[in-house]
Amino acid sequence: MTTRTTARERVAFSGARSVRIDAAQVVRPTSVAIIGASEDFSKFGGRFVHNVIKHGFAGRLIFINPTRDSILGRPAYPSIEQAPGPIDVALVAVPASLLRETIEACARAGVGACIVVTAQLGEFDAKGRALQDELVAIAQASGMRLVGPNCMGFIAPSHRLGLTSSPTLQYADHLCPGAVALISQSGALMGTLFVLGYDHGVGFSFLVSVGNQADLELCDFLEAAVEDAETKVICLYVEQVSDPSRFAALARRAAVAGKPVLVVKAGRTEAGRTMARSHTASLAGSYEAFDAVCRACGATLMDEPEGMLMTAGLLARNPIARTDGLGVVVSSGGGGAVLADRLTQAGATLVAWDEATSTRLGKHFLPQHRNNPIDLGAHVGALGPHVFHDTIRAVYEDPQVGVFVYLFTPQPLMPETLDALLEIWRDGRKPVFVVLDTSRFAEDLRRRMLDAGMPFVTDIDDVLRGVEVVRQRLAMATPEPAPDRPPRLPPVAPGVRGGFLTEPETKALLSAYGIATTQDRIVATRQKAIAAAREIGLPVVLKAVSRRIVHKSDGGFVHLGLENERAVADAFDAIASAWPDGDEPLAVSVQPMVQGGTELIVGARHDPQFGPLALVGLGGVFVEVLRDVQMWPAPVSPPNAAAMLRRLKSWPLLAGTRGRPPLDIEAVADTVARLSWLAHDLGPRLIDIEINPLIVRAAGFGAIAVDGRANLGTSA
Repeated sequence: MTTRTTARERVAFSGARSVRIDAAQVVRPTSVAIIGASEDFSKFGGRFVHNVIKHGFAGRLIFINPTRDSILGRPAYPSIEQAPGPIDVALVAVPASLLRETIEACARAGVGACIVVTAQLGEFDAKGRALQDELVAIAQASGMRLVGPNCMGFIAPSHRLGLTSSPTLQYADHLCPGAVALISQSGALMGTLFVLGYDHGVGFSFLVSVGNQADLELCDFLEAAVEDAETKVICLYVEQVSDPSRFAALARRAAVAGKPVLVVKAGRTEAGRTMARSHTASLAGSYEAFDAVCRACGATLMDEPEGMLMTAGLLARNPIARTDGLGVVVSSGGGGAVLADRLTQAGATLVAWDEATSTRLGKHFLPQHRNNPIDLGAHVGALGPHVFHDTIRAVYEDPQVGVFVYLFTPQPLMPETLDALLEIWRDGRKPVFVVLDTSRFAEDLRRRMLDAGMPFVTDIDDVLRGVEVVRQRLAMATPEPAPDRPPRLPPVAPGVRGGFLTEPETKALLSAYGIATTQDRIVATRQKAIAAAREIGLPVVLKAVSRRIVHKSDGGFVHLGLENERAVADAFDAIASAWPDGDEPLAVSVQPMVQGGTELIVGARHDPQFGPLALVGLGGVFVEVLRDVQMWPAPVSPPNAAAMLRRLKSWPLLAGTRGRPPLDIEAVADTVARLSWLAHDLGPRLIDIEINPLIVRAAGFGAIAVDGRANLGTSA
């Protein structure tokens, strides 16, 4: 029977470590113990044993099983404390009922880190959460680290160590060493992407499943990947970011180091958020907020894990692109037409050949066939390997081409074509993206590409993703420093009551931050409404002012375009007759009717995970219909706010099109920046604030907030 120990007693364990190992050491251990080791492949412990032995881990391998003297011809020990040390990593594959005493034994033995496979802990119920917390306390007291629980281990190809239960490692005859790091909150997904990489020649620096992130978490391994000399591209499958500010800082470090960070985030929809919660007890958080933070820090959100890995494979074994101009060669006219459509729809740039390239292509193609993409099947004269070689080389060497793309379909001279592609890829001056769209017909070519280490994909979508990442990387400047505080801002946000703010209260906040608003009059009688209209100048707008009326237009509490005093009187009477019962006195705002211009929405909110975020988009009635908005972490500089506007689908309307003058983008950018600083200063008190609409006039004529609403918490 195991005796429970107190936290104070645990500190005195003879095996306690003075220095805790880090994530980089965890995935590159020199000694590994498997607790719960078995010869039975149907058991977790058995799959770990078979996978580690199959791939020839060169370090010390220690099996722990109290009922066996040996496993697969190797000695087994009854407990971790009786095994020869030191032990860097212990794989724990035992039932939950044995978990506490097992972790305590590992702590006494001075184990560096435990990889805890056991599930139904923090992700399952309150009892499991309590046990998980106890395990963390035991580990912390002894200087030991934990990965998991509810994980499936890791793969360290350079160490020939497949410390995972995934059956895909039995399929693979090697562990694919390379330059892609994969950090996943899903263990099964790690196994899926490993075998996908194996089949497509994607090499890995390491792969790790972090599970519940009870101790070592995703950011620990992200930091290891950023600092790792072997790693060139980092792939993340994320359900929850435990430390958002650290995640953002590490993503920026990766961008500065020239290491693309590709991310698939669960929780875009309610169904996805539900799966994330049930899977690893993760609160997925706001997908839009995560997207904004990733873009601000230089990380790229991807739509699916498989596409993410294929893109990583293209990037890891190609040089960095210096321009996003594409030169495309195809062996199928139909395939080329489809690829051209897809690339153009995705916003990619198919370059026009320069004069020298066109002349070189003229050896084999008529003028009307020297297109981009260029179809090899349209050549003139006798077909020989030189036709394909000359064409591929000419397109690759065009100075406007930053990325070379080849669509490989069943064709004549396939081995010779691959020779030409391998030649330009080995040249190493530009990325070469090859789509091997041949199914199993060209297995010999696939084998040659794998043996040569040349990256390839088997789907057009994967090339589109690769091209998009290239475009994003080229468009992304070095992450900007903290923006300067605009002039004429108060040192701190003014003291404001909590709850829903009325429009006048919201506009007072906006004005304090230098944002132009309409000069409104608050009245309580019909006569004063008419007098205010005379003072402002007709036409005017009348609105109810009430904390209880959030959506004023839905209840008939907004009257626009009142062109005479009779209309003003009637509008006031209509608001008064619809006024809700209660002790709130009647209050009506009389405002100028701002005409002309374009309506935008500018807003901000405080995300529980990622803090204040600024938003801008097409406003008025189009907000909910088109959802054309851009979000960015606050505070935002005016140049960054202008960049947000340029990313809108409706940007052509703002920039001026079909005879319409460009709008005052500078004024909008200044408004976004100032509102973002208000959000920053309010901090966690802010729930949300918005200007809708912000009326924007032609360039040089400014922008003005004609309506606003805000919701604040009662305290920070």
